[in-house]
This record gives sequence, structure tokens and C-alpha cells, in this order.
Amino acid sequence: MTLIGRLAEDAALRYTPSGVAVLEGTLHGQEELFVGESVRMVEWYHRFEQIGKAAEYSAERPCAKGTPMVLDGSLEYSEWETPAGGKRSALKVKALQLAVLDVPADAVLGLNQVLVSGHLARDVVLRHTAAKEPVLELRLGLTNRFRDRQGQPQEKTHWLDVVLWRQLALAQQGARKGTGVVVEGRLFNEAWTDREGNKRLSTKVEARRVVTLARGTPNVNTPEDTANVA
Repeated sequence: MTLIGRLAEDAALRYTPSGVAVLEGTLHGQEELFVGESVRMVEWYHRFEQIGKAAEYSAERPCAKGTPMVLDGSLEYSEWETPAGGKRSALKVKALQLAVLDVPADAVLGLNQVLVSGHLARDVVLRHTAAKEPVLELRLGLTNRFRDRQGQPQEKTHWLDVVLWRQLALAQQGARKGTGVVVEGRLFNEAWTDREGNKRLSTKVEARRVVTLARGTPNVNTPEDTANVA
């Protein structure tokens, strides 16, 4: 994924108890969205973190509020249990590279691009909004394969919610669990309220384009293969 924007606040460098450097910040951008025949300007804010030596290197460069930056990175899914026994999950932006841009101070920045491939975790269901606009949501499983410190092969599955609107939604209605797709779109945050009345944010992808993979494409595991994920 790639984000181009300005720091909404000073980026902060901290260290974990084990001594690992973590740089945290928030990028802010603006972009034009085409809705039917109209165009509207949308602002976005996305929090990111960078880990390790790369974080220390980035912290040595300008990291003050308003600094124009380009971020190349990936999305990382995590889940945990609350003290009350409930389940929580979050989708984080993990910065692999950060670079300061040389642009005019008044330049409007707002590149927000995500490209992912995965398999559907469930059958999709088409629905309509109150304004009768078709919409559907894809739940994607994306599996990263790697080796641990002992050299043993491991897998970690990330879960991603993708929203499709209008003609794009109609084109994907009837897609079944296990279908492989490639999605190009933009990252956005959706506000909602949980059962206890707490306000929360969910990070999702709004699709601009969806391509179905040939059946049996092994780029990522199907949801049934994730039982042994470490």
C-alpha cells in the first residue's frame, strides 16, 4: 500500500521493554472521490507505525506536524481478548519505508492506494442502502508465509474487510467462499458504536477494482487452511 500526505501531528519514537524502536504517527490527506456523476473532496487520517532500525532512521529526518511524506507499507491484522473476555481486533498500517517529499507548503496531498489479493472467508450478500444503492462487503483472508528463528515454516493470516459499491457490487454478487480475488482501492475508517455504547473505528478498504483469480490459484490460503496458523 502507498499513502502520500502530511503528518497530522509530530511523529513519536518510543522503545518497547525489549528495546525495539517504534515510530508512530498519523498521515492526513485529501482526495477526490467520484460518486455517480458528482465529485467530492474527502479528507482521511491514517495512523501508522514503523519498527526497528528503519524507525530510528526515519526519526532522524523531519517528523514534525505538517511534514509531507510518502509511506510504502502493508496492512497488519491483530486480535486480542479484553479483560472482560470480549474479543477485539484492529487493522494497522505498518510502514516499511517513509520518505520526506520536496513539495510546496500549500500543495494538496492525498494519494491513498491499496493493492491486496486473498480469498473470500464467506459467501457475499448483496444489500441496498436506504437510497437503494447496491453495496456488499468482502471478508478477505490474506496469508503471509515466513520462517521463524528456528527456520521452521510459519503462516500468519490477516483479515480484511472490503466494501464494494454500485456496479462493482452488482458484478461480484454471488461470489462464493474460497474465491480468490485481487482488490485495488483506498483505505478508510468507519465509525460505529459497540453494544456497550463505546465509539469505535474500523479500518476497511473501499474497492475501486476487483479481479477474480483463476480457480485453484495458490497465492494465499483459503480460509479452511488457516486452522494451523501460528
